[in-house]
Amino acid sequence: MRKRLIGWGVAGVLGLIVGGLGAGYMVMFHMPGKSYREVAPPLDAEKTALRNRLRGHVRMLAHQIGERHYWQSERMHEAAAYIDQVLREAGYEPFRQTIATQDEMFANVGVRLPGRSLQNEALVIGAHYDTVRGSPGADDNASGVAVLLELARLLRERKPDRTIHLVAFANEEMPFFASDAMGSLNYARQLQMNDEKLLGMISLEMLGYYVDDPGTQFYPPFLEHFYPDTGNFLAFVGNVTSRRLVRQVIGAFRHYAEFPSEGMAAPELIGDIRRSDHWAFWQMGYPAMMLTDTANFRNPYYHSSDDTYEKLDYDAMARLTAALAQAMEEMARE
Repeated sequence: MRKRLIGWGVAGVLGLIVGGLGAGYMVMFHMPGKSYREVAPPLDAEKTALRNRLRGHVRMLAHQIGERHYWQSERMHEAAAYIDQVLREAGYEPFRQTIATQDEMFANVGVRLPGRSLQNEALVIGAHYDTVRGSPGADDNASGVAVLLELARLLRERKPDRTIHLVAFANEEMPFFASDAMGSLNYARQLQMNDEKLLGMISLEMLGYYVDDPGTQFYPPFLEHFYPDTGNFLAFVGNVTSRRLVRQVIGAFRHYAEFPSEGMAAPELIGDIRRSDHWAFWQMGYPAMMLTDTANFRNPYYHSSDDTYEKLDYDAMARLTAALAQAMEEMARE
């Protein structure tokens, strides 16, 4: 109880610092469960195979295909085709949502697992497959797409009660972020037009870079006082409106994970919490959050030509993917 009261006290103090008076500016730090702090056991055969598949997806997207954006449009199409192929090999019939992008047409590529008893309640899991110019985008965001593809494979036979959407989005990066060409914004708008009820949306945004050395993790101003300085954890981040979703997801993850995790629900005045596809769902009034290795607050190769596939930690990715699949199955239960 004392820890919970301290967490709320700190949140109130930081709320005054970052946004002025009022509960709408409060930052929620206290999360259910405990972050994993043990030395993780060696990967078993199943997780070893998972690690190898994740590495293969990242290598294909970041090394064999490379930069993926409007100015390398054929590579965007090649990446979409690869995503489609992997989903088909996992037993799905993927859908495509066409995204008009100036004089090009790209596509969101995804699948839906229909719920058995609560089909009208959905959970959306998404990751963007485009990159910035000049970067092969291994961590940003081939890592997120790789996890998305393996979640699709792991969840294929789980038969959820709620519907699960797994979608690879086009055009998250600038200059298309927040524009009509943003893939996730198009998808969120379509869900709203269809009057679909969402339990929430989870954006998989940079999931591959982890370091066990102190002094490797940085933060927006003031947050460094409340989180570890070692960059070896997965961050669960949402806005204040999505705080229930953040707590549900990290709580479920921690139940299964052999991997460190930290969580936060914060006001959007902390602009860095908006930097992924979950932002598009906030615009449509849906609860949404981001899972991330914290991007440039940890990864020195962010948005550079050095964001290459061999720099990622695939053992870590296997552990978090396996736990996330179990957590998503739990979230989709009645």
